[in-house]
Amino acid sequence: MQANSDLPGVVERFLRYVKIDTKSDPESTTTPSTEIQKDLSRLLADELRQLGLADAEMDEYGYVFATLPSTLSEEDAASTPTVALAAHVDTAPVEPGGPVKPLIHENYDGSVITLPGEPSVTLDPERNPDLLDHIGHDLITSDGTTLLGSDDKAGVAIIMQLVEDMLADSSTPRPSVRVCFTVDEEIGRGVDKLDLERLGADVAYTIDGSATGTLSFETFNAAEAVIEVKGVNVHPGYATDVMANAVTILAEILAALPGSEAPETTRDREGYWCPFESSGTISEAKAKTILRDFSWEGLTRRKELVERLVEVARLEHPRAEIKLEITDQYKNMKAYIEDKDSRAVSFAFAAAEEMGIPMETELVRGGTDGSRMSEMGLPTPNVFNGGHDYHSRFEWNTVQNLELSLAYLKQLVKYWAEHGREKA
Repeated sequence: MQANSDLPGVVERFLRYVKIDTKSDPESTTTPSTEIQKDLSRLLADELRQLGLADAEMDEYGYVFATLPSTLSEEDAASTPTVALAAHVDTAPVEPGGPVKPLIHENYDGSVITLPGEPSVTLDPERNPDLLDHIGHDLITSDGTTLLGSDDKAGVAIIMQLVEDMLADSSTPRPSVRVCFTVDEEIGRGVDKLDLERLGADVAYTIDGSATGTLSFETFNAAEAVIEVKGVNVHPGYATDVMANAVTILAEILAALPGSEAPETTRDREGYWCPFESSGTISEAKAKTILRDFSWEGLTRRKELVERLVEVARLEHPRAEIKLEITDQYKNMKAYIEDKDSRAVSFAFAAAEEMGIPMETELVRGGTDGSRMSEMGLPTPNVFNGGHDYHSRFEWNTVQNLELSLAYLKQLVKYWAEHGREKA
């Protein structure tokens, strides 16, 4: 591993930020769901002020706001859209979030890498062929005992380094840039308390994508179904015509979901059902299932199927009480972006073309803060940060990917400064 003084600034920042445990908690009802997220938010606000952004602040919910002022003339700045750059500070609750011990594997040669903290965790090109596209890169991983946190501390580090670099370079044109760090994105509540008027942007980008050279502006429509079964418990020896086993009733409902439409059997624009949490006894059982589809009609069909399965179960098990609650989570951002300002997408491709980066569209088989922000009226595509294998101990990024992501984001900001006064 290289000494930190020898590392690019964006990498040094990334290594510092991932060491701060910021795991969110889906069971919490507070915002943020965990107070530890504020540890990083507070640090970022402090660092932004130290860099020279005097208005940097963290609000009561842990959101961080700051303004990178425009270098354009007063007249041009007033007629150029304000661009927001956003990333989330929390990490996924599905794996240990700390203490993260980041490692750099220099000059990757394409072989299998065994992570020293947990030898069963290996980076294997056979499992993830993307590794072979990074031969010669300096890979960044955890030690295998935790996730890395590239989702989305890579985005955080890239934005912070962009601020530092652009403040030192007044010759490169830029519009007014609003910096925003959010909380609880990993549990689908990233913008629940976000005040878009306070953010004050006309267009935004989340730096929360994956592979380099990808832009995401189309996501699933999403809902969550919670099924609760109250059964009737009695001694199994005397259960005939009396017992209603909540566990088996719930299992019947879940088993009736089409196995051909599960996450592990679908790809691209194919939607799915995914039970992700269940618990129970004979007396009470509960399961949570996420529903995903790229079309609203498809999501409606999935909701209706769950409703039918629950109704069938009620008829077959009259002694049990079965409740179903379906909650919409977010919508496909594509239509909102196209209706509000399609330049959010076309400028992103144009900036990549100027750099010689072959930009590709990547469907988001999940959600981002940008989904909700776009629905709320702020067009917000998702830009790559170079990370791979999110939400797992296999997660990795590279020194070179972070540098490329930073360079691209600077080009994108510059493109808005130069072309933002053109009509959409």
